[in-house]
Amino acid sequence: MTGEKSGVFTGGAGLVWRRQRVLWWPFVVNLVLAHFAAHITMARVEPLLNRSLASERLLVHGFHFSAVLELMGGPENRLSFGPEGFVFALVFFFFMLLATGGILEAYWRDDTQTTTEFFRNGGKYFWRFLRLVLFLIVALIPVGIIGAIGSSISGRVDRTAISPFPAVWINLATVLVVLLLLMMVRLWFDMAEVIAVAEGETASWRCLRDSARLLSRNFGSLFWLYFRISFLAWLVEALLLHIWVRHVPHGWVGVSFIVAQLIVLFWMGMRWWQRASEVLWYQGWGMADISRRSEPVSPMPPPVPQPELVTLG
Repeated sequence: MTGEKSGVFTGGAGLVWRRQRVLWWPFVVNLVLAHFAAHITMARVEPLLNRSLASERLLVHGFHFSAVLELMGGPENRLSFGPEGFVFALVFFFFMLLATGGILEAYWRDDTQTTTEFFRNGGKYFWRFLRLVLFLIVALIPVGIIGAIGSSISGRVDRTAISPFPAVWINLATVLVVLLLLMMVRLWFDMAEVIAVAEGETASWRCLRDSARLLSRNFGSLFWLYFRISFLAWLVEALLLHIWVRHVPHGWVGVSFIVAQLIVLFWMGMRWWQRASEVLWYQGWGMADISRRSEPVSPMPPPVPQPELVTLG
């Protein structure tokens, strides 16, 4: 990998920082929706907390994550993902589908958008991205089948083998294979969205076709770019979760709330770092690759007729 290509990694972080305004929109909307969902959940949980010892660690002496796990694991699981939670999650999904077009447009142009421009750009790509999501669901079906096959093989080995380790290794291999396939599919559709914004392509299948061609020719550099940011996100998120669960005193409700929101904000920032890096990569190499393959091939000129030789005599 050349130094110029490796500069996309840090360049994407710089682009996210310069255009951080588009990051705050999803964070604020997520916070508002979570606020309403939490109020509805608390109304459902209050009767349970009134006769549960877990209330001391949730309402009396602050917030403790283990108490939440106890409530979720009991026979009266009232912290489950109820219908209202599904509605709020669906609203956030469609908002993100709308916002993604505005965010990618801001990264592509590298300029500051007004609120009107942001949502207008999001609306311009909304239906294209919705069609891509439908294609994504279809593409994930084979990945789910592979995961189910691996789980079935692991269960069969666990029932017949004397040692439990073969089943553990099969489970681990299945998880790694499924995770790798999920990252590849996600990268494929990420680049299809970038192509839709960069080229103004309205046909989703053409975006997926061009994205597949890009991946087939540049898989190493694109996947390495995507994987590095993902690995860093997982590592820091695990550290923040460990701090939140183990090292924040349960009486520090305000601190616990701040750490929880930092976890959400950091995850969003890392995701947009990936998107910004993909845009920069496409500006540097993807456009040239697609334009080179889309240039019409000039036909060979017809052969020039040669004069016939006349023999005298």
